[in-house]
Amino acid sequence: MTKFNKKILITGGAGYIGQNLTNYFLKKKYKIYIIDNLSTSKPINKNLKNKINFFKLDLVNKNRAKLFFKSKNFDLIIHLAAFSGVEQFNKNVLKSFNNNILATKNLVNFGFRNKNTKLIFASSAAVYGKVSSGKINEKHNCQPVNYYGLSKLACENIINNSLKSNYVILRYFNVVGSNISFKITKKINSLMDIIGKKIKQKKYKININGRKFETKDGTPERDFIHINDLCEIHEKAYKYLTKNKKKITLNCGSGIKYSVLDVVKEFEKNIKNKFKISYRITNTEETKTICANIDLLKNLLKINIKRKKLNDLVKDYI
Repeated sequence: MTKFNKKILITGGAGYIGQNLTNYFLKKKYKIYIIDNLSTSKPINKNLKNKINFFKLDLVNKNRAKLFFKSKNFDLIIHLAAFSGVEQFNKNVLKSFNNNILATKNLVNFGFRNKNTKLIFASSAAVYGKVSSGKINEKHNCQPVNYYGLSKLACENIINNSLKSNYVILRYFNVVGSNISFKITKKINSLMDIIGKKIKQKKYKININGRKFETKDGTPERDFIHINDLCEIHEKAYKYLTKNKKKITLNCGSGIKYSVLDVVKEFEKNIKNKFKISYRITNTEETKTICANIDLLKNLLKINIKRKKLNDLVKDYI
């Protein structure tokens, strides 16, 4: 089977990561199918929709999920569909938690009748919890401190207990940037989204959540990965699975940490303007530092993260 005929299903594909992945894989000549209930996303941009097969479907609905997979077969399923982000998740914890669990359960029960179908599951660094020491590898204890992270860990467990092999669990760190020319409306905005929006509005004021952390400048530190690198990781993970009947869990970060203040200053340098910064505590559960150990990712997938410099990460927002 040629690459052009390889069929990829992306669940939750109408969201930010989903549309970027879709654009990436279309350029690589894969055939793309998307299912999304559109509860947290707007309809897919027409530039992409004309090139894919879209189905409005809620994976939580057991009967509809079963019927959908009864007549369809895929080479790869990328499972993104989930309520995500701590703030969004906490608006209705029970509904959000059940959604993520049931969608994953129905997917593994009905989506893998063909034993050759591969799975890539979008998990999160939130499974690690409030970690603030060194770089985290995949063997680090998982102790989520919020229900969103707990739901992702529960989904990982469902997959590990249901499927014997042919899957990769990717633990996303802070995904930034874009590989598409049109704007995607996000329900959850990252630090860079917020700063970029303020620049467009010419509102040069920003609050950083405290300045008394034990870091180089007192502000929290994060590991950012550009969406282009994340897309390449997905493709290489799929290629790895086609040659190796395995199950693996991989961190998806750059392996480099930048402080929140670093990010603000990089934007200032690019726009040649200064922000008025306040340091009011708005989140008492803030993690001091979180950074991925990506040795396993690099060794297994033979990949190098290309966009590691802060300037490469912020320029999509200016």
